[in-house]
Amino acid sequence: MNEFELIDYLTNDFKIYQENVVAGIGDDCAVWREGDKYIVFTTDTMVEGDHFLKSWFTPEQIGQRLVETNVSDVASMGAIPTSMFVSLVIDDNTSPLWCRKMYDGIKRVADKYKISLLGGNITHGKTLSLTLGVHGETITNLVYRKGSTMGDLIVVTGTIGDACIARLMLGKGLTVPTALFNRLATPTARVDDAQIIKQYASAMIDISDGIASEARHIAKASQLGVLINATDIPYSSLAKKHEKDIDRSLLECALRGGEDYELMFSISEENFNKLQKHKDLISPLTVIGCITKEMTNVYIENDVVHDLPKGFDHFNENINL
Repeated sequence: MNEFELIDYLTNDFKIYQENVVAGIGDDCAVWREGDKYIVFTTDTMVEGDHFLKSWFTPEQIGQRLVETNVSDVASMGAIPTSMFVSLVIDDNTSPLWCRKMYDGIKRVADKYKISLLGGNITHGKTLSLTLGVHGETITNLVYRKGSTMGDLIVVTGTIGDACIARLMLGKGLTVPTALFNRLATPTARVDDAQIIKQYASAMIDISDGIASEARHIAKASQLGVLINATDIPYSSLAKKHEKDIDRSLLECALRGGEDYELMFSISEENFNKLQKHKDLISPLTVIGCITKEMTNVYIENDVVHDLPKGFDHFNENINL
């Protein structure tokens, strides 16, 4: 059994007993109704040695990163973050002062988004790990992974692959330009952009695991396929400059690198033309592909069609920092 088979088991074998639950396993957040509001919830865990190294980031940066990455899930659903719970497993090498500084980073992001800390847990273990759960809410216009139709465009915000390149450069002991490093250490959830995009998009997801995995998720949710044009993927000038310093191509970083926390969404061409005219968008938008009728997930590079790589499997792959 791999990770995705386990998720399928959880999805199919565990019943949802509450009638007000709108969405459970299988989206960026769980969703339920409370009166005229949609409430969303997401949770994620960061483990030292797998997701971060203390030698790479300050405790404040780790705290910021923990919150922003979870808020990104809330944003991708079209909701606004409202409250959170933080749970820590502290190892013997983690001091109370380190934890205090890490919470300072959490507070910095919480204050930015006006997120209330409502509780959590602290315990001791062999490995430092941090778990955050975030609630969000909205009255209208939730966006799910499901909802794409054939011919919809696939669009991403910002640039892709920066975090992967920064991570690989750090792993080689290289000096990382500040702008690239910040994309990895302190990513920014696209909350404001998502509030605009949700008015036009048919489906949306955040890019945490690379565009290949996220494109597959969007296509699968609507039982359709996806085609990505490799030459259209947007890269920053710094990413292009430092491709020579790493052991992967920019395309590999974009497809599987992950941790960019940009948004990917499907949208009709008509709605995309309307969205582009919106003056309050912060991030640039780039069309990188389209939804197809056939349930195939491919990308085109140099006129050659390739299968999109599958998502990361925590049971069968190692995270190499």
